[in-house]
Amino acid sequence: MAKISLAGFKDPVRRPRFIIWTLVTILVIAGVMIPVLGVTSTRWFCAESCHKVQDDTITAYQHSSHAQISCMACHMPVNANPVIFILHKAEALGELYMTVTNKFELPLNGESEVSLTMTPDKCTQCHSLATRVVTPSLGIKIDHDAHTTRAVSCTICHNRVAHREDFESTLIDPATGEKPGKHDDFMKMTACFRCHGLEAGSPAPGTCSACHTTGFNLKPPSHAKSDFFPKGHGEMANEARKTVEETLKERGITAVTPEAKSEFEAASKEDENGVGEALVPVRAVNYCSTCHVETFCTNCHGTEMPHSTEFKQPKDVKDPLGHPALSKTIAKKCVVCHGDNAKTHFCDDCHHGKEVGVEFDPAKPWMTQHPVAVAKSGVKSCTDKCHSAKFCVDCHTSKKVFPASHKQGRWTRPSKSAMTAYGTTPAAASALHVKAFTSSPETCAVCHGTGGTAAPFCKSCHKVEMPHTAEFKKNHINGRKTPAVCKSCHNWPELCSNCHHVGSSVTKPWIALHGASVNKNGADSCVKACHKQTDCQSCHTKRKVIPASHKSKAFKKAPGAALGQHAQLYQKNSAVCTYCHAGDAAALPNSKFCKGCHKIEMPHAEGFGLKDAAAPASKTNGGAHAELLISKKTSKAVCSNCHEPALCNSCHHKGAPANKPWVRYHPVVVKKTGATPCFDCHQETFCSSCHVNLAKRGLL
Repeated sequence: MAKISLAGFKDPVRRPRFIIWTLVTILVIAGVMIPVLGVTSTRWFCAESCHKVQDDTITAYQHSSHAQISCMACHMPVNANPVIFILHKAEALGELYMTVTNKFELPLNGESEVSLTMTPDKCTQCHSLATRVVTPSLGIKIDHDAHTTRAVSCTICHNRVAHREDFESTLIDPATGEKPGKHDDFMKMTACFRCHGLEAGSPAPGTCSACHTTGFNLKPPSHAKSDFFPKGHGEMANEARKTVEETLKERGITAVTPEAKSEFEAASKEDENGVGEALVPVRAVNYCSTCHVETFCTNCHGTEMPHSTEFKQPKDVKDPLGHPALSKTIAKKCVVCHGDNAKTHFCDDCHHGKEVGVEFDPAKPWMTQHPVAVAKSGVKSCTDKCHSAKFCVDCHTSKKVFPASHKQGRWTRPSKSAMTAYGTTPAAASALHVKAFTSSPETCAVCHGTGGTAAPFCKSCHKVEMPHTAEFKKNHINGRKTPAVCKSCHNWPELCSNCHHVGSSVTKPWIALHGASVNKNGADSCVKACHKQTDCQSCHTKRKVIPASHKSKAFKKAPGAALGQHAQLYQKNSAVCTYCHAGDAAALPNSKFCKGCHKIEMPHAEGFGLKDAAAPASKTNGGAHAELLISKKTSKAVCSNCHEPALCNSCHHKGAPANKPWVRYHPVVVKKTGATPCFDCHQETFCSSCHVNLAKRGLL
C-alpha cells in the first residue's frame, strides 16, 4: 500500500514544488466539486436527471406555484453549512440505489412525513406573515398567529402547496403492480380535526365559528342532495367509519379520542421539529365527527350507531339494549331509516325470512306463509326470539285454526308399513306426527304441553312409554291382550310377522309364507322365541294342512338312486320332523310312525347293501338286505316304498339305464359281455326259467 510522505515539505529544496502541487490539487478538486454541487442542487437536475423515481412528485411540483423555486430551498436546512450540505448529498445517493434496484415504494413520502417534520423557517425565509396578505377561501377564517405561537409549522396544513396533485399518477408501484394513491391533503377539514375537536378536552376548538365566517353555508353539498336522507347519510357514515377503522388497524391505533390527541400534542412539544409525526393520520379522523359529536347520531336514532351486535342479536327478547325491547319505545325512529314495515317489509325480511330459514314473499300476508316457516325451522325460531308459546296458542284458539299438517292422512299413522331388517334394524318412524315431533318437539309443546312423549296428551293415545324401551321390545307379550293400543300406530295386519317371522311380507299373510321360510331357515327360531313344538302340530291338524313339501312326488322316493326329499329333510334338520311326528329326533326313524312305512330298522346299518362295498355284488357279497329278502323277512314291495328299481340296477346291473326296465335292456348287456357276470348272483337255471315263462306267455 502506497504511503503518503511529507518528506518533501521538510526538504528546503523540494518544499516550494510540493506546496505548489498541493495547491494545484486542491484547486482542481474545488474546481470540479463546486460546479458538481451547484449543478446537482438545481431544479433542473433534481427534476430531469436524478430523481426519476419521483416523476409523479416532480410533475406535482411543476403544477404548483413553487415550480421555479429550487428544490434545495425547501428540502435543505436554512443557512446550512457546507458539511451538512455534503452529508445531505451523500444521503441522497441512497435514492439512486433504490431507483437502480427498483426497490422503492410508492407513493413516496406516503404519510407526508416531510411536511410533518418541516420547520417554519423553510417557509418564512421567503414569506412573512407580518407583511403577507392572507386570502383564505370564501367563508374560511384562519388565525395564523394562534398556530405560530403553538409552533405549528406551515406545512402541517399546507403540505401540498409545492406539490399539487391535480393529475393521474404515471408510475407503477413495484410492490403492488398498481398505480399508487394520492397523498392526503392537509387543507381538508378532516386534517384540521387532527388537532381540533368538538369533544371536551380537545387540543383545539372544533366549533363552526372558530374557522368559518358568519353567514357561511355550513351544510356540505352532499347533504343537499335529495337522496341524502335517510339512505345517503347512512351510506356516507358507513364509508367514513370503514375508512377510519381500516386506517386505525394499519397504524395500531385503537381510537381517535380527545385523550389521544392530548398525548400527541404532548409528544410534539418534546419534538424539536414541531408537531411532527405525533399527529394522527388524516384518514383516522371520521369525516362526520368534524361537525357532529358522537351523541348526535344516538340522539336522532335513539340507540347506538352503527347498531351493536347486542342490539341486533340480543341474548334475551327482554334485553333493554336489544332491538325487540327498544323497538317498542323508539318505533317512530326506526321507521325513519327502515320505512314502514307494511311497505318495505324490513322487519319481515329478517324475522319472517332469514331468521326462520325461509324467503319472505312480500306479495303474500305472513299469516299464510308462517306454517311453511314453522314446518321447516320449528317454532323455536319464533319463541326464542320474539313470541311466547302462549302467543301461538292464543292466536290459533281465537281464530279456531287447526294446523294443516294435522289434516293429512298420514299424520296419525303411516299409510304404508315401516319395514325392519330382522334382528338388526328397528322400524323407522314414518307417521308425520312422529317426524314433526322428532325435528321440533318445541312445536308440539306449544299446543299439547311440555313433557315430550310423556306429556298427558301423548300418553292418552299411546298408553305406553314412547319411544318403546329396549325392555319393552324384548317383552311386549302384553300386546296380545291390548291389540287396539298397538293398532293406534301400527295399522297393518302383518306388523308382528315383520319382526318375528323371517321372510315375512306386509302384503301377504304369514301363514301363506311360513312354510318356505321354515324349509329354508328351520323352525328352531320359532320354538326358541315364541312357539312350542305342539303349536305346529295343533295348527296343522286343526286346519288339516299337509306341508307343501310333503305333496311333492319326490318326497317319499326320488328317481334313480337319490334319496327321497323326506330323508333329505331329516338329514338336514331332524328336529323339524318331531314337530308333527312325536319322538326324539335321533330315535325318530324307528318310531311307530316311521316303521309303519319302512317296516325295517332305519337307517340301514353298515353292510346292509354289500358286505364289502369295494367288491362287486355276488352270491357271497350280498349284504344284509339279501339275507332279509332270501329269508322273506322283507320284500321288494317294502324296498319300493323308498327306492326305485333303478337303485337295485345301480349295483346289480352295472350300466343299466334308469329309465328302462332291466328285463327289456339286459339282452343288450348279455350280447356285449356274455352271461357269465350274471351267475355271480343268479343260478344258471334262473335264465331258462325266466325265458321259458316268457315264451309260454308269448313274450319272446
